[in-house]
Amino acid sequence: MGLYSVVIDSQVHGAPTEAQLTAMSPFLSSELRELLHAATLLRNNDIENFPDEEPSFADASLFTSLFEGPTSLAILADPAGADTRRLAVRFTYDRSPPTITWTDTVVVIEEGGRFVVSDVAYGGDWEYANRGTLLGTLRSPQEPSPGVAWTLRLDGIGTIRVGMTIAEVEQQLGGTARIERIEPGDACGYAFLASVPGGISFMLAGDTVVRVQVDTTGILTEAGVGAGTTEANTLTRYGGLIRVEPHPYTGPEGHYLIVDDPARPGYRMIFETDGNVVTSFRAGRLPEADLIEGCA
Repeated sequence: MGLYSVVIDSQVHGAPTEAQLTAMSPFLSSELRELLHAATLLRNNDIENFPDEEPSFADASLFTSLFEGPTSLAILADPAGADTRRLAVRFTYDRSPPTITWTDTVVVIEEGGRFVVSDVAYGGDWEYANRGTLLGTLRSPQEPSPGVAWTLRLDGIGTIRVGMTIAEVEQQLGGTARIERIEPGDACGYAFLASVPGGISFMLAGDTVVRVQVDTTGILTEAGVGAGTTEANTLTRYGGLIRVEPHPYTGPEGHYLIVDDPARPGYRMIFETDGNVVTSFRAGRLPEADLIEGCA
């Protein structure tokens, strides 16, 4: 199987690197590819913003039940001819003793004229085996405050509105914010809270929230766009409210997809893309929503 040749040969652990994901892409469904890309963004964001914590999707194999992943495989059952094929695959790990074998179910669908992997159902029965499915693992957003719907709007996210003070945010969500100023003594900075899903931060002007930044998967806008959403889908969902500009650093390949709503003057939402999918996005008041380097 092409996907597992990449997994085994490249020793993919946790979310794949960009190079690994590129090698895997011909063997992945579009949904699985987008979710894996979003998982990679989340892991990279965690490493950058929470260096003292274990990042999401860091080490464990996502593609099989075993943490270390497989060293070889054999297909036990293949219901050829079905639109959706559930392949029983016997995996083996023998890089260090003892040798471990187990069976997972690889779901294959036809997409774009070829068969691609769309999901994996984990079959390992030991205590620390992966449970559930690959799609379920990738879709699970981190929600430390389960009562909050973390949906990004032009003027805020969840119960948090642009214009609130950080003290009001702390009171609303609980906990104490970790504030990182761009330079010591600067009015500009970013606030992070443990009660907020990892990958969401608040830009501050003084002690006032002026922008929300999202660098994680599992968080969507009111139109249903998030990290991993394709450019085409994003443009369709926002229609006449959105325009495309070259990304200031990665253009012309990368883009800014900019949303302005006449009904909400003074606010803006910006999606950053790699030319194919959304990699991060933000919303807030102007001019702060436009700022590229910190608060400049």
